Amino acid sequence: MEGLQGNLEALYSPGEVASQLNIQRQTVTKYARIFETEGFVFHKDEKGNRAYTDTNISMFRRVTDAKSKPGITLETAIKGVIPMYKKDSITPGVTELSAENEHYKEVTNEKLDILMQALAEQQKLILEQNKKIDSLQEQLNEHSLDVKDRDIKLLEHIREHQKGRKEEMLLIAQNEVAAAKQEEQKKAFSLVYLENRTNPKAVFFLSTKQKELKDNH
Repeated sequence: MEGLQGNLEALYSPGEVASQLNIQRQTVTKYARIFETEGFVFHKDEKGNRAYTDTNISMFRRVTDAKSKPGITLETAIKGVIPMYKKDSITPGVTELSAENEHYKEVTNEKLDILMQALAEQQKLILEQNKKIDSLQEQLNEHSLDVKDRDIKLLEHIREHQKGRKEEMLLIAQNEVAAAKQEEQKKAFSLVYLENRTNPKAVFFLSTKQKELKDNH
C-alpha cells in the first residue's frame, strides 16, 4: 500500500483512498468537503490538494458502512461518525478552544432551559394554588366562620412561603447555571493549556483569556 510519509502518519492520495474503500475518487472528495464544514482540517500540499491519513481512511470507511444502511443519508452518516474522531481530527489550539466553548455554551443553555421550564411549571402550580386559596377565602367570608382571623393568617403564611420558595428556586437555578458554565470553561482552558503548554503564544493567549473570565466573574 503506497503512501507519502508525513510527520506521524503516512499520507494517501484521493485515488489511493478510493481504491482502498472501493468507492469513486469524487466520493472521497465529497466526504472531505462535508467533514470540513464540521471543522475538520485535512493535510494539503502547496497546490491545495488533499492527502489523507490512515485515521481519515478509517473515518471514511465508517461513513461508507453507515450510509449503506436503509434510511441513512450521507449527512446523517457523517454526523454519526464525527464524535468518534472529532478530538483527533480537528486542528488543536485556539480553534479547538472555540469549539469547546461552543459545546459548553450549548450544554449550559440546555441546563438553563431545563431550569427555566421547571420554574415555569412551579409558577403554574403556584397560580393554581392561589386560585384555590382565593376560593377558600371567599367561602370563609361567605359563611362568617369564627375562625376567620386564624385562617386568613394561615393563608397569608402559605402565600409568603410560596413567594419565598419561588425566589429560592430562581436563585438556585442562577447559581447552578453560573457554576456549570464556570466549571466547563475551566475544563476547556485546562485541556487546551495541557495540549499547548509548549507553545508560548498559545499559553499567553490562554492566560489572557482566563484573566478576562476571572475579571468578568
